Amino acid sequence: MKQKFYVMLGDVIASRRITDREIFQRKLEEACSNVNLDFVEDIYADFNILKGIDEIGGVLLNITSVYKIIHTLQEQFYPHSMRFALVYDYIDTAVESQEVSRMDGPAFHRASDILKNLKGSRLIFKMSINDEIMEKMVTGEINLIFLLKKSWSLRQRRILYEYRKIGNQNMVAKALGISQQAVSKALNRSMWKEISGIEGDLNYVLLQYPPRQQKKIGVK
Repeated sequence: MKQKFYVMLGDVIASRRITDREIFQRKLEEACSNVNLDFVEDIYADFNILKGIDEIGGVLLNITSVYKIIHTLQEQFYPHSMRFALVYDYIDTAVESQEVSRMDGPAFHRASDILKNLKGSRLIFKMSINDEIMEKMVTGEINLIFLLKKSWSLRQRRILYEYRKIGNQNMVAKALGISQQAVSKALNRSMWKEISGIEGDLNYVLLQYPPRQQKKIGVK
């Protein structure tokens, strides 16, 4: 039985430069497991490794958590990075299995083609969901966010990571053994407030996008 779903594929950028491939594979497996646990309500087929340490894939019921999933994976892969493709189309092989490694169909083929096209650019995301306005808006915002984040230094990332958890500059400064002024400077230079606002608006738009009636096989 064929059915339309949102297929997301991720491709590790410059994977051939990774020296300890076994350690990175475990990192990939852990990242996929975390995504599967954190976004279980939005996932039809769990994210898993598809090609060694080069590609991962998963099948979504909706696009509500698309940006959050990408953000989670990128954070866990740093300093490595991935490019992503999201396609809404038919899966016509092993749909009932809910195992992404067994599935196939136009959605997977189109997503693979998008990943190939992205390799020639600095962009990390593109989607094709039969909604041109939504595609352009979401694709543009996600790429803009990650182009801005690419300029963050390792020190800035550490400070921002702690600030995201704690939410208080003085407490972050104490935890990292630095001054409050250093925390404030990192937040300002990274444009944390502005980027967080864009992320919030993007997640709101994705949350409001109308569902397309997909459901897990056997779930009424």
